[in-house]
Amino acid sequence: MAFFKKKDTQQTDARLPKVDNPYLNGRAEWLERYGDYIAQARNWRLFAFFCVVVTIISICGNVVQASHYKVVPYVVEVDRLGRAQAVSRAENAAVSPQRLIQAEIATFVTNWRSVTPDRNLQSRMIERLSHFMAGAARGEIREWFALNNPYERAGKGQIVQVEVKGLPLSVSSDSWRIEWKESLRSHNGALLDQTSYEATVTIMLEPPTDEAKILANPGGIYITAISASKVFAPEATPSNQNRIQE
Repeated sequence: MAFFKKKDTQQTDARLPKVDNPYLNGRAEWLERYGDYIAQARNWRLFAFFCVVVTIISICGNVVQASHYKVVPYVVEVDRLGRAQAVSRAENAAVSPQRLIQAEIATFVTNWRSVTPDRNLQSRMIERLSHFMAGAARGEIREWFALNNPYERAGKGQIVQVEVKGLPLSVSSDSWRIEWKESLRSHNGALLDQTSYEATVTIMLEPPTDEAKILANPGGIYITAISASKVFAPEATPSNQNRIQE
């Protein structure tokens, strides 16, 4: 009897209709219709997050790199016309090229002793002069300007033109001798006086380490001491006069 009862139960369950679950059916329909959009949106969110991470890493790298920048100074060798002849890194150069030292000393003397009625030009010469002085030379040049104010001299109608006589000559490893002639003229160009001078200057080489110093003094040449004096013409003697007449 149990056997027949079980058989009847199975036949009864097979005849029962399926019961649909609205929740499950709705979920299946929603996933079937919007599943691709959801997957695409998730992929785009992951890609956007990846881009944000890469951007943050790049910005941090740029900040670190910018905080560790290094200025590499170069020494430029120029000819008498100021044209570049050779370029080398200052850290690899044991000493600054001789021609560059000679050019900077000649420019130093020109900026120091020149007097011009153009106040802007005079100011630029004095400003450039300040970038090439160090040590005792600062006090010596300051005292000289206190006694020979170029603005006051220009206001009195005096113009001083400086003519360097040849290239400065090396006296020792850090001392150089230079000669020049100063022509004193009036505002209308009339020559009032001419005087020759000579000076021995002591230099110091200090390669620039930042951008401001590179622009102001690229060679790193500083005048630390200066001793200047007039050059007096030799007195005329009978032998000299005879030689001149001949």
